[in-house]
Amino acid sequence: MTQLLARSLRAALLVAFALTLGVQLMMLFIANTQPVQDDIAVSRDGTAVTNNNFIDVVIQERGGEVALCTIPALILLQAVMVCIWRLTTLAQNGKAFTLASLPYLTTTIRALAGMTILLAILAVRLSSDHTLPLGFTLYPYGAVLASATGALVMLLLRALLHQAINRDDEATRMRSELDQVI
Repeated sequence: MTQLLARSLRAALLVAFALTLGVQLMMLFIANTQPVQDDIAVSRDGTAVTNNNFIDVVIQERGGEVALCTIPALILLQAVMVCIWRLTTLAQNGKAFTLASLPYLTTTIRALAGMTILLAILAVRLSSDHTLPLGFTLYPYGAVLASATGALVMLLLRALLHQAINRDDEATRMRSELDQVI
C-alpha cells in the first residue's frame, strides 16, 4: 500500500469520524429537547396560524426514538472506522494477509450487523407511523441496505483472507518438502 493511499484513507476516516461525532451530539440535543408548544401567530387577515414545520413535529414526536437507535448505530460505525484504520496499518506493514487482520474483520462484520439491526428497528418504527411521508421513512431503509451490503462485503473479504492464509501455509509446506527432496 502506498503512502499516498494510506494517508488519503486515513484523512477520509478522520473526516467521517468527526462527522459522526457531530451527528451524535445533534442526536443527544434532539433527545433532550423538550416538546415546544406550537407558536401561534396572527396572519394579516386576522386568523390564527401555527408556526411549526414538519421537521419540528418529527423531532418532537419521534426524536427520542430516532436518537435511541441512531447513537448506538453511529458508535458501531465508529468501531468500523477504527478497524479500517488498523487494517490500513497492517497493509502498510505488509501484514494484511496474516491472522493479525482476522480480529479486525470479525469486529467490522459484527459492528455492521449490529448497525443493520438497529437501523432496521428504526426503519420499521418510523414506517409504522403513517403520518410521516414515504420519503422520510425510506432513508433508514437505505441505511439498512448499505450496512447489510458492507457486512456482506466484509464476510467475502474474510473468506478470501482465509483462502490466502491457507494457500500460503500450503505453499510453505510444499517448499519445505521440496527442500527436503533436493
